[in-house]
Amino acid sequence: MGQPDIKREPVKTSIQESEAFLPQHTPEERYRMQSKPLGICLIIDCVGNDTGILRDTFTSLGYEVQSFLYLSVDDIIKVLHKVARMPQHQDYDSFVCVLVSRGGSQSVFGVDETHSGFPLDHIRRLFMGDVCPSLLGKPKIFFIQNYVVSEGQLEDSSFLEVDGPSVKDVESKARQPGACTIHREADFFWSLCKADVSLLKRPSSSSSLYLQCLCEKLGRERKCSLLELHIELNSKVYDWNSRVSAKKRYYVWLQHTLRKKLILSCT
Repeated sequence: MGQPDIKREPVKTSIQESEAFLPQHTPEERYRMQSKPLGICLIIDCVGNDTGILRDTFTSLGYEVQSFLYLSVDDIIKVLHKVARMPQHQDYDSFVCVLVSRGGSQSVFGVDETHSGFPLDHIRRLFMGDVCPSLLGKPKIFFIQNYVVSEGQLEDSSFLEVDGPSVKDVESKARQPGACTIHREADFFWSLCKADVSLLKRPSSSSSLYLQCLCEKLGRERKCSLLELHIELNSKVYDWNSRVSAKKRYYVWLQHTLRKKLILSCT
């Protein structure tokens, strides 16, 4: 249509004029991690290859470690219920649970010869704010190594990471008159690794690559946030998966509802 050729000069603005539209720098808020111990670290190892390194790692981080070996599903449930009700949580700043077991796609079997097991989602529910109020507002960290028995239940990818609902969504649901402003599902860090059960046929001294990398990262990078550390852990798992057959691969999922920066050491 023959539009006129208009020459546009760049618009110059001073910092003072434009700073209202720039993101303001605010100090990053962190979870309080000062109690001694930092919290209870519950280790349930129904395979028996990783208890030692896990106990040493979390003890060195300042946790009170309680470990259990070779539990049935019924015993796993009893231990979880008992720990969820412990009054010590009131005085501690966090909680860690590490669970190693055979299982199905969404459940753990313990040492039982079963294909039903205990649903993983039920484990998380035991520590939600309405069930375990002494941990409300505090980080609840789960690392789960599940050796899946049934074939065809592993995703065909090196790893899949899925964030939980955004903090705004979690908190908005709780903002009701007279209600606590912290949602019952807030402050969870849920890291789940699945691998084929055939990996357990290796020598008994072989530990989980996922847990081995986790302990290595926690031991060396204590000032690194847990989210950043988990990204590096995923990178290690990805490298491993790229060199081995499908039966030897590890598949990592992450869901979290953290509202602040989390570092697993005294701050």
